[in-house]
Amino acid sequence: MSKLAPSRLLVLAITLLLAATTVSAAEPAVSLGGIVMRVFDRKKADIVTTEEASDPYGMNVDALLLVKVQGTYDGDKPLKLTLTASAPKEETEAGSRRAWKVTQTRELYTLPEGGVAQVPFLLPYQCSGTVKVVATLTGPGIKETRKLDTAFPCAE
Repeated sequence: MSKLAPSRLLVLAITLLLAATTVSAAEPAVSLGGIVMRVFDRKKADIVTTEEASDPYGMNVDALLLVKVQGTYDGDKPLKLTLTASAPKEETEAGSRRAWKVTQTRELYTLPEGGVAQVPFLLPYQCSGTVKVVATLTGPGIKETRKLDTAFPCAE
């Protein structure tokens, strides 16, 4: 083996290390966790489950959807978290319910040190047996979606 071989190996190792660092820096360090639905009960001034709400007919409550964002981010441009909730028109024993759709967007400039944030979205509570919720996170090198099929139940 010649005397140049160890230096060539060192150059190759440094090149590979720099390439690996560059690739990992380009990968997004942020992802979406799940979506959780709660109810904000205006009478109790508290966050409760749908079963604990003070009004079984969906009055005086709001839907609180919590979207979990995990990872680290401190970029020049904010991340954009969009939540869309929709329900089809329904016919029930209590009558007909109109179709509805709500879209809200939040900008996230940084994430907490621990790497986990619960981002809240407060929506009007509109009774429906089928509610589709879609959260989409976009930003530099990031596009991720999570879905939740749920219901906004009310007593009939």
